Amino acid sequence: QIDQFLPRGACEHFSAYVVRMKPNQIKKNSYHKKGEELYYVLSGAGKALLGGKDYKIREGCFFRVPPGIAHQFTTGGESLCMLNFHSPPVFNDKDTYFIE
Repeated sequence: QIDQFLPRGACEHFSAYVVRMKPNQIKKNSYHKKGEELYYVLSGAGKALLGGKDYKIREGCFFRVPPGIAHQFTTGGESLCMLNFHSPPVFNDKDTYFIE
C-alpha cells in the first residue's frame, strides 16, 4: 500500500509517500529515469534489492536510490513501513518504469 502525503498539485519539487508492506510481500522491481529517492524505514524489516545488490533493511535505516537504479522490496515474517521522498516528483503514471 502506497499512500501519497501531499496532493499532486502541491508536488512541484518533490513527492512524498508512506509505503506499507505486509509480511511475505514483494514490491515490483522498478526504476525512475529522473527521480531520485530517499527512504527512511519507520518500522519493521525486509530486504531491498538496489541495483542488483541485496541489503537488509530495518527500523531506522535511511538510504538513497539514484535515478536509473532498479529497486525492489521484499518482506519476510515482518511488515515494513517506510517514508519515501522523490525529487523531482514521481507518480505511478509519471517517471515510473517496471521491470518484468
